[in-house]
Amino acid sequence: MDSMADTDSGPSSVGPINIGLDPGFGGVKAAYIGREGAQVATVPSVVGVGETDMGLLSLGALGRRRRSRQPDQISFDNITYLVGEGVARYARPVERMDFLRLRDGPELRALFYDAFFGLLGEACREQKRRGQYRVNVMIGLPVEVMADRVQARATLRALRGWMATRHKYMVNGHEVTLDVENVKVMAQPAGTFFAWGLNDQGKWVRDRSALRAPVAICDIGFHTLDLFAVEGGEVVARFTGGDTVGMRRTAELIINTVRTGHGVNLSLHEADALARQRRPRLHTAGGEVGLRAQVDQALDTTAAAVVTFVERQWGNGRQFAHLLFTGGGAEALKATLLRQYPHGVVLPNAVTANALGLARYAARVFPA
Repeated sequence: MDSMADTDSGPSSVGPINIGLDPGFGGVKAAYIGREGAQVATVPSVVGVGETDMGLLSLGALGRRRRSRQPDQISFDNITYLVGEGVARYARPVERMDFLRLRDGPELRALFYDAFFGLLGEACREQKRRGQYRVNVMIGLPVEVMADRVQARATLRALRGWMATRHKYMVNGHEVTLDVENVKVMAQPAGTFFAWGLNDQGKWVRDRSALRAPVAICDIGFHTLDLFAVEGGEVVARFTGGDTVGMRRTAELIINTVRTGHGVNLSLHEADALARQRRPRLHTAGGEVGLRAQVDQALDTTAAAVVTFVERQWGNGRQFAHLLFTGGGAEALKATLLRQYPHGVVLPNAVTANALGLARYAARVFPA
């Protein structure tokens, strides 16, 4: 990430960096706009308590010569957390799926710290020479949370309570000091709307008619399915809503199938990884087995549930001038979605579209 070390967002020379943050249940996505354009980082939402030091345990030169990706080690409050890929090899993953997880807790903090470091890692390593990092954070929350005024305010209050301060922590032995100055929240799929309509400077780049026209966003995440409609700069409540129908359903179906058929227990993250492989295979006591048929069945079941929810809210969707599909689930279920809604579009880089759009919108709302 050498290019990030030289951006014009250095803390000692300019104002705060504006970061868009999408704290998804499947992965935390962060984005900011630097001198060389948009920068995005993704961290799988997998956290455990432990360490990666295994002493002298090894197989020597036998087996794989290329070492598997190690989880990041995030240390704060005298505890080290393992975050991201490979956590299950060293610790039992914590897999919280409730909306309270979006407010506070060591798992959320560890994921936030790791995502920020992944976004600006090289610059963080130079901070002793360049000074402190100052950031503004625009956070995307599920539609169900934002639509409930009491829950939305409580979530924002909790986030500001721990986030808007100075943070000191360690990532893989590197010291990081981070000053968060402002925290705001938006609905997650609003980020996709901004990614679709704004440029990196936060300017509207589509024609004015697109700003007035009815636009619908279907955001399929790991634990959430958000429908979001806007017209003339306002949210259309009739076509906006949310549910917990997401890619988690696919993972749970795979978990049940594997447990029943092979006696193997998988974590949600491990099952989700199988769902995204071209040739999903599993090693068991009975030998290596292919899971293509089981994965396809699980994906079809999830796609049917998603389409049923969308149809209930939107019908055939022909009332929208633009229909946008986003989120990791949109990529996984693309064929079914576009068969049902042929006038729809799956956004490029759908997994990170919300974070990117929130970063672009942040340029309009945070003080320069």
